[in-house]
Amino acid sequence: MASLFIAGTDTGVGKTRVTALLAAVVQAGGRSVCVYKPIQTGSPSLEIVSDLEMVNSLLETPVDTANSYNTIPPVAPFVATAVMETDPVDLDVIEFRLKALQAQYEVVIVEGVGGVRVPLADGVELVDLIERLDLPVLLVTRPDLGTINHTLLTVDALEHREIELKGVVISNMPSETDDLAIESLPWVFENFLEVPYLYALPVLDDRKLNASHPMVKAWQNYSLL
Repeated sequence: MASLFIAGTDTGVGKTRVTALLAAVVQAGGRSVCVYKPIQTGSPSLEIVSDLEMVNSLLETPVDTANSYNTIPPVAPFVATAVMETDPVDLDVIEFRLKALQAQYEVVIVEGVGGVRVPLADGVELVDLIERLDLPVLLVTRPDLGTINHTLLTVDALEHREIELKGVVISNMPSETDDLAIESLPWVFENFLEVPYLYALPVLDDRKLNASHPMVKAWQNYSLL
């Protein structure tokens, strides 16, 4: 059994694309995999978990998925559950579900919500959940001005809790750019981050992710799961 937590420096940084890519890598290796999105906010309806829908839209072969909390307002989970007057996020519920999935699948990829300090419930942040689940983290960040600060602060938050950080992914990295702030990101991270790996993930093309996709082949060389 192997599990990995996909965290981000913010919302909309590309966590779901990275999650889908990793799921395709696991599929290519012949192992059973489930993508677990414990908490989703901003869904179009309570019946649709938008990030899980996106994962399978990117894959040639869909994977099994699971979710525990899904709300419509595109806000922090702490706010969303209050607005919807639903049960607050309970870490016990999420931990129990994860253990059940780990007993069923060889690999479980867990995708977070927002940044690591987003409030989930009264006095509870996402980093508390990550620590509770005791999973290594792959951190996803965006190629943009301000990313250095967001990334370093997020790494500090994880290291403060002694959470294992597998590496940093710059998602949707353009192949060519005249923007020095973006172009220099890998170089800055290599000098200021002490993590095992650094990946610059290019913008995914329209091809479905499968064993023959070049990014899936490339990521099979990384020891993440």
